[in-house]
Amino acid sequence: MKRKLVLAGSVVVGAFMLFMCAGSLAKIPTNVTVSAQVPATIQLDMPTTTVNWDGKSLEPGGTYTQTISATINSNKGWTLSVYKDHDLTGTGGTPETIPSADLTYTSASSDTRVTSKRTEAIEFPVQEYETWVVKGTRGSGITSTITYSLTVPWDLAPDTYTATHTYTATQP
Repeated sequence: MKRKLVLAGSVVVGAFMLFMCAGSLAKIPTNVTVSAQVPATIQLDMPTTTVNWDGKSLEPGGTYTQTISATINSNKGWTLSVYKDHDLTGTGGTPETIPSADLTYTSASSDTRVTSKRTEAIEFPVQEYETWVVKGTRGSGITSTITYSLTVPWDLAPDTYTATHTYTATQP
C-alpha cells in the first residue's frame, strides 16, 4: 500500500510538473515598436569651383564656353539655384564691366530624376533675384551640367574680369 501511495504521489507530482512546464512553453506575444526619424537632408557637390576657360586668353568678338557639374543627394524634391554678386568686373585701376547679356548659362542632365533644366541661355541674376538652374526629385548621385557662355565685347579694355556665383541647393 505504501508503494501504491508513493507511486500515486509520484504520478501526481510528475503530472503537476508536466503541467507547469507545458504552461511555460506556451507562446506569450510581446510587441516591440520600432521607430526611425529621418530628417530632410540635401547635399551639393560641385567639384569645379573656378570658371576660367582653361586659363586661355579670350579674344574680343569670340564666344567661349565652359561646363561645370553639380551632383545632388536629396531625400525629397530639390532645387539648385544661382546668383551673382555683380557683373564680371575688371580688376584694373579703372574697372570696366562685361554686360550681363554677354555671360549666360544653360543646364542639362540625362538623369530622369531631373524634372526641369535651363535649355535656353539665361543671364546670371543678382542676389535679390536668385533663379533656379535645375530641379529634381529625391535620390542620390543626381548629376547635372551647367554650361557658361561668354561673348567678349570688342570695346572692352584688356584686364582680368571677375565675379562670384553662388549656387544653393534647397528642398522647397
